[in-house]
Amino acid sequence: MPGNLPGMDTPTTFRAGDSADWTQHLTAYLPADGWLLKYRLLWPATGAAVDIPTTIDGETYVVSLSSTDTASWTAGAATLVSFVERTGERVTLAAHPVSILPDLSAATAHDGRSANEKALADAEAALAAHVASGQSVVAEYEVAGRKMKFRSVEELEKLIAFYRRAVVKDRAALALLSGGSVPGRVYYRG
Repeated sequence: MPGNLPGMDTPTTFRAGDSADWTQHLTAYLPADGWLLKYRLLWPATGAAVDIPTTIDGETYVVSLSSTDTASWTAGAATLVSFVERTGERVTLAAHPVSILPDLSAATAHDGRSANEKALADAEAALAAHVASGQSVVAEYEVAGRKMKFRSVEELEKLIAFYRRAVVKDRAALALLSGGSVPGRVYYRG
C-alpha cells in the first residue's frame, strides 16, 4: 500500500444526511491512462460497506455525495479505503479512519459531550452523592448505567482533577482545529 500519496486529501469526518464533495488529482494514476479512483466506506461493528463513486473532470477525480447518499450512514467509527483500478490492475492507495457523525436534523435526542466530559460529570455526580449521603467513604456508585468503585473521597477528587485537565486539553485541541487560539494562553508579539 503506497500510504499517503501526494494529492490524497480526503475528508476525515462526515455527517450522515449532509452532502460532501472533494476532488483528487493523482499524477501517478491519471484517468487518461485508464485508471479510475474508487472509495469504499467500511464499518467495523456492522460489517456494512458503501461504495463511493467518482467522476472525472479532465485529470481530476471528483466525488459528489448528496444528502440522500449519506442519509443511511451509521454514526460511529468507520474506515475510508481509496483505490484505483484499470483493466486487470488494482492498487490500494490508503485506508484511514473516519468519523461518521449522526444526522442531527433527524435526531430526537443528542448528547454532544466528549467521553472526557461525560466521565467528569459522572465523577462530579459521585462526589455530590457522597456529600449528600453524609457517608465518610463511597465504596461504589452507579450513574446512568455506569458503575464505578472508589475507596475514598481523595480518589474521587483525583479523578475529577484528572478529567478536568482532560476536558481542558480536548477544548484547546478543538479550538486549534477550528482556527482559534488555545484558551488560557496569552500571545505576545514584540
